[in-house]
Amino acid sequence: MSMRKRFNEVFGLEDGIEEERKRFVQRVNQSIFHNIDTDDREHFDYYKLFELICFELGINAHDVPERILRHTQELPAKIRTLTRDDFTQTLLVLCILYRCVVYLSDEKECRKWLSKRIEAALSRSSCDIGVRWKDGFFYPAGAEELDKPLIEETLTWLKKYPNEMKDYQTALQYYLGGKTLGDVVKNCYSAIEGIARNILGNKKTLDNNKDELLSKINLSDSWKSLLANYIKYAHDYRHASSERHGIKKQEAEAYLYMTGLIIRLVIESK
Repeated sequence: MSMRKRFNEVFGLEDGIEEERKRFVQRVNQSIFHNIDTDDREHFDYYKLFELICFELGINAHDVPERILRHTQELPAKIRTLTRDDFTQTLLVLCILYRCVVYLSDEKECRKWLSKRIEAALSRSSCDIGVRWKDGFFYPAGAEELDKPLIEETLTWLKKYPNEMKDYQTALQYYLGGKTLGDVVKNCYSAIEGIARNILGNKKTLDNNKDELLSKINLSDSWKSLLANYIKYAHDYRHASSERHGIKKQEAEAYLYMTGLIIRLVIESK
């Protein structure tokens, strides 16, 4: 338990999630970014690393302001010029960092170091800031007792289905962003559709594969009905008019969890 959380419990205080997210960003700035772009710049070959980060972000590294002149040599700007202390952008850059250190000779040690410091920053939060870190990626945190079996373990099930794993990860990221929740449904649907195509060996849409899939996995009639309604929900949403595309976060979360359950059910039942 962090000291702030313990202090809050003793004195009956409560921190808001936005304030705690700001504290998380500053912990990352101090314990990770400053180490990489300043204290241990040479070890991380920071000039190359900065360009890789910018490339992933889709910006030109040479156009980034606040570049540093030292002894007539131009050095890259600090990582904070890319995140501007924004919570979501900080999460994205941390994910990119984890990927980009692949060129270092001690890649595994660097990734272990990065994960350890991210976990340390998360553990100091006085309340749940809504994200979990696993295998080099951030995922939205819902009910903790559900996250492990329906989010983390589902990713393990999907290792043999890389395209569908990408769809599921994208759905998770849209849920985390909280602004385009309809894309949570669309990407969840795409993940199930891809798995159905793999199992049945065709390129049909999920709507057209539904009956054959239900027959193939040999579920009870009750589960067949649930799966059919799951498919219909996404079908109706995807084909609805723009005025009907509103969706509540709780509904998107439920669909996300349901997708994890169905992925495991379908793969295991095949």
